[in-house]
Amino acid sequence: MNKESSLLLDILRGYSKITYKYKDYYFKHFGVYDSLKLQEFELDCIAEAKKKGIKGKDELLESAIKRGGWSKEEESSIKDLKWMINKSRKASAKIADNNTKKAFEDSIEKQVDQLVQLEAKKNQFTNHSAENLGKRKRANKEISLSLFYDKEMTRNVSEEDLFFLISEVNLRIKELTSTENLLQVAYESYFFDVYCLNYRDPNQILDTNIYKITIWQKSLLSYASILLNKLKNLDIPDDIREDAVKVYNFQPREDGDKGDKVTEGVSDLRAKMAQKGGKLTAEDF
Repeated sequence: MNKESSLLLDILRGYSKITYKYKDYYFKHFGVYDSLKLQEFELDCIAEAKKKGIKGKDELLESAIKRGGWSKEEESSIKDLKWMINKSRKASAKIADNNTKKAFEDSIEKQVDQLVQLEAKKNQFTNHSAENLGKRKRANKEISLSLFYDKEMTRNVSEEDLFFLISEVNLRIKELTSTENLLQVAYESYFFDVYCLNYRDPNQILDTNIYKITIWQKSLLSYASILLNKLKNLDIPDDIREDAVKVYNFQPREDGDKGDKVTEGVSDLRAKMAQKGGKLTAEDF
């Protein structure tokens, strides 16, 4: 069984089998309805933490700015970089020439690295915020309620066993949450062929409803819908039709748009970067 089929099996049945030290455990996938209730729990935890004097993120950042550890310019840079990365990825999907595309994507990776560094620095000041405390309490409760010794899911694991299993569970959550993985699973023929035949009533495919559907089942249906709509309504190039991620990212050229238009735009941005010492803001686009 390949990776996509294994993840598809887990998503369809709504749980994952996790093996640790030759023993099997069962991780029940988070439901949409249950996740909404846990969001409410998280907000209650944040409010309770603030009542006890734990500062929120905004207050901690204001203190960091006053001390000189953080700045409004860095905060603005994070917003600008997120905006530019999003715009750049959309522009990259329109570039036909592979060499130009690679050069453009290399520049995007540098922007991503800058964003990661800035967010890591920012997190140093907000790690102990009320919001982060609420998020940790929610995550701990979510996982502790979802991990079982038995396939029937009647016996939750103990706190002691949870301590040793948490890294394995987080690894599985990371795999299930990955956009690339979900796109590939949604495009897996075992699922996508069935979805194409029943797309007008997708709930029948999984025999579920809003109170039972898991967050990854919801994502699976959503991505399958996007992929099918693109295949039906856009002229997808033959060389990318078999690649779910490339189909998902494909953007048609606008009327009158020429292949070198994006390249000219990059040149303009490079000129602006040179004038500004290598930095751009959202207003430059």
